[in-house]
Order: sequence, then structure tokens, then C-alpha cells
Amino acid sequence: MKKDSFFFEFINSGPFRLLLILAVLILLGIIVSNHHREMVKMKENVLYVAPKPDK
Repeated sequence: MKKDSFFFEFINSGPFRLLLILAVLILLGIIVSNHHREMVKMKENVLYVAPKPDK
């Protein structure tokens, strides 16, 4: 019975919640940065124009 109450108290504690929120924000930042990098690559590939060869 005491083990269960310790587990619930640990989950409801402030530092654990702060750590959980920080981990979620870091994961969201990684996902957004990877998506942005792919979008930049797509734009570079689409907008690239090969120079005309000199004669």
C-alpha cells in the first residue's frame, strides 16, 4: 500500500511535472526543426536553376 502511495505522490510532485513538460518541449522542438529542414531542402531543389553553359 505504501509503494502505491509513493508512486502517486511522485507523479503528482512539482519537479516531476516540470521534467515531463521540459521533455515534451524538447521533443516538439526536435520534430519542428527536422520538418523545417525538409521544407528548406524541398524549396532549394525546386528553385534551383542550372546555369547555361558558356559557348
